[in-house]
This record gives sequence, structure tokens and C-alpha cells, in this order.
Amino acid sequence: MRTVIYARFSSDNQNPRSTADQITLCRQRAEQEGWQVVGAFEDAAIHGAAGINADQRPGLNAMLQLVEAGGVDQVLAESTDRITRHVADAHTIRERIEFAGARLFTLFDGTVTPMIGLVKGFMDAQFRTDLAKRVRRGQLGTLRQGRIPGSIAYGYRQANQLSDKGELIRGIREIEPESADIVRRIFAEYVAGRSPREIAAMLTAEGIPSPQGGLWHDTAISGDVRHKRGILRNETYIGVVTYGRSRQVINPQTRQKIMRPNPEEAVERQAFPHLRIIDDETWKKAQERLASNQGVRPERKRRPKHVLSGLGFCGVCGAAWVKASGDFWRCSNYRYRLGCSNNRMINTRLYEEGVLADLKAGLLSPEAISEYVREYHRDFAHQAANLGRDRARIERKLQEAERKKERMLKAFAEGGSEFAEIRTMLAAARDEADRLQRELASMDALPNVLALHPNVEEQYRKQVEELSAALSTPEAQPEAISRYRAMIARVIVKPDLTKQRGTVVQVIRQMDEILSLATSSLALERVDKAARR
Repeated sequence: MRTVIYARFSSDNQNPRSTADQITLCRQRAEQEGWQVVGAFEDAAIHGAAGINADQRPGLNAMLQLVEAGGVDQVLAESTDRITRHVADAHTIRERIEFAGARLFTLFDGTVTPMIGLVKGFMDAQFRTDLAKRVRRGQLGTLRQGRIPGSIAYGYRQANQLSDKGELIRGIREIEPESADIVRRIFAEYVAGRSPREIAAMLTAEGIPSPQGGLWHDTAISGDVRHKRGILRNETYIGVVTYGRSRQVINPQTRQKIMRPNPEEAVERQAFPHLRIIDDETWKKAQERLASNQGVRPERKRRPKHVLSGLGFCGVCGAAWVKASGDFWRCSNYRYRLGCSNNRMINTRLYEEGVLADLKAGLLSPEAISEYVREYHRDFAHQAANLGRDRARIERKLQEAERKKERMLKAFAEGGSEFAEIRTMLAAARDEADRLQRELASMDALPNVLALHPNVEEQYRKQVEELSAALSTPEAQPEAISRYRAMIARVIVKPDLTKQRGTVVQVIRQMDEILSLATSSLALERVDKAARR
């Protein structure tokens, strides 16, 4: 029996030899049974609910591809939880293996039948949930015993001890004098009025290593208000260690682990007076200032203050071209005396007119128009081909959804109605089938609106002129400015060497946005015409 072996372990904290040991046990069983091992695959430090795509579980995905290519009789693993700890994935993987003409066999359960796969899938998934609860309970116990689970905060160092029995007692911390002085300095500077960015720049300039050993960043100082991260928010500095501010959840679509803040009542606090670095008065002042700075940053509440904000760059040194004084713009490096020789300035009106003129000239150049027309025709051919492929793809998905619904109904009838997961999966299968049927019906109702536009060049020129006019129309200006900015990759401003004063403006176009005119506005026009029929 031609056999492939699969092994997995979950965490970086586990022994990397775990997969090697699993494969060794599987090979021993294969030798005893006389099975021919044709391949072995593994996923190291990947959790059991990570998904089954190539970017999520490369070893599992490669194994499934080999099985589905044919020539494999069985997949051998130590146990079902090495395959996955996710109910839906367990069902899908077993079905794919069986569809390819192979079987799933584990050292613990033998041949994994649909019923065994169903029961073990629920058990493996539940174990993952129970394990998280046990870890939390153990860490809370450690905290209440006067020890700290987790990483070491900046300002402290490890001070583990040996018990009377010679066993290592972990989780003990003590103040590290040098970094503790940096913590006190950060709080003092912040209370005195310096910003986190200024403090970070000052520490970096003095060559003081950050908590990670590199340059200092303001986020390491100010932190995150939702998760209470950052030096200025760390209660350990007033002798209080907190646990459970965040919880780890898995996105059901991407299967990525993300952190979410817990409610304040779920946070566990334990006093560690010997770890205090900051006095109460300094702490209070720092928290009051942090609270006063909370909220959405002003620049994120509004559109760019100027049409060209953030788009201009100096043609001499490459620095940002910024608003300097009054109504004039100039090189930011020259403004702050950082060595650029470009001392030219340009007022806002001439700057905006120059950029618009150069962009418009570029848009109406023969090369741009030709590329636009080519893109339009390529898009027409692409959409015509996609229409047929999309229908075939949806029909295949509908067939798969119907088969899945039938399997769930069968499991439901055979006693699976007791499990909430079965009911949820059945409801999801029904919803998916209904959605795909509606999508097919919509495609049938939609007439063929793909038709070549007879005057593509004229339409393109008209759009460019309309965009130019909209920039001076107050009602249409917000949308026009957004589209206008999207067409500009950057604006290069150089000194006009033919004159004693003045600048030359060059626009680097964002061709992807420009060419999207061919695949968006004209496509909408085709749909509108079809809707009026």
C-alpha cells in the first residue's frame, strides 16, 4: 500500500523534533504492515486551525496535491489532531483524500471513517478551546503565586531562583537599574511636555538602545490605548502587573491569529511593590496627558488640506515639497536647513495650474490615447471571456454546495442533530446553495452588455476635459480631486535653470488609475444602456 506520511506541531515553544518523532513512529508502523512510504510532509510551528491553503499549511497542501495526483493509497498520521483541529477542515481534508481514491489512517484510530472523522473532529476542536482555558488558568495561578507569566518588560530582568528541591522557579523579575533610569527619564520628559516622537528621537540620537535593541519609535513609548501597550501605559512601573488585557482569536476567513482587547472587568491585577519604578504623582500626570490626547488624529478627519499635499518632491534631493510660509511651497530639506541647494519657491496657484497642465498634456498625448484604446479593447475581450468562465465556475460551486448540503442532511438524519456544529454547517450549506442559485439567476437575467464603444477616443478626451472642468466646480470638486490625486504618482519640482527664478513641474502619472477609465466608466455606460432596454 503506497503511503504518504504527514506530521505537524503547533508552537515555536514546542520541541522541533516533534514532527521527526511523529514521522519515525509512522515509518515504523509502515514497516510492520509492509506499506511502501512514497513521501513524508510536515508543518512546523503551525497551529491546527491555520487552514489548508498553500500559504497557511504548505506541507499539508503539498501532501494533498500529491494524493490528488494519483498513485497514493493512504495518508498516514499519528492522530487526527495532527491533521487539523478544525471541524470543517477535518471534513474537507478527509473528503479530498477519499475522493482521490485513498484513505486516511492514524496510529491512534486506524482507518478514519466518516463517523470517526466527525466525532474526532469535534473532539480535536474542543481540545483546542479547552487547552486555551487551561493555559489561562495556569498563568493566572502563576501570577497569584507572585510570579509573572510572559515576556519581560523594559526596565526589568529575569531573576529566576532554585527551590529547596533544586528545581528552577520561573517568572521572577527584578529591576534592571540602567533601563529603569531610562523609563524614569521617559516619564519625566513626557510630563514636562515633550511628545513621544521627540523623546524617541532624543534617545536614538544619544545612542541608547530601544527595548528591541534598535532605534526608538514613538509607538514604543505612547503605545496602544486599546491594549494598554507602551511604556507610558505599563502599570508594572507602579508595581501592578496586569494579565488578560487581550485575547487571541482566529479570523474564520483568513485563519490568522489576531488580538482583541478584553473588557476591563476581565483584567486580573496583582501587586508587585518591589517592581515599582515610577511614583504615583508622575504616573497620574502622564495618564492625564495621554487621556487628553486620545481620539482620532485631526489629519485623519479631513481630506488633504491642499490638492497636492503629499504628492510633491524636490527634483534635487528628493525630499518632500511642502507648504513653507504664506501661500508658497518649497523643498522641506532646504526649509529646515538640511543641505539641499534648491532654494526656489512656487505659490499655490501656479503650482496647481502647472501640475494640471502637465497632467492634462500627458493624458491627451497620442501615446496615452493609444494605450487607453488598447486597454479598452483588451478589457472588452477579457470580460467577454470571463462571462462564460464565471458561469461555469458558479455552476461547479453550486454542485459542490448541493453535495455538501446532502452530506450534512445525511449526518443530521443519522444522529448528528444533537451537535450544534452540524446544524450550523447545514445552515451554512443551504445559504451557500441559495446564494449561488440567485447569482446564476442574475446572470441569466442580465443581457449581454458587452459591446465595443464606437467612439472610444472621443469619449476619453471628453472625460479628461470633464475632469479638468470639475476641479473648478465646487459641487463636483471633492470627487474630482480624489480622482485627480489618484492619477498622480508623484510631482517632481526642479529649479528652472533658464531663469533666475521659478520652477519646472513634472508629473509622474499613475497609469493604472488612468487606464481604469477604460474599464470602469465605459463599463458602467454599457450596463446603464442595458438596464434601459
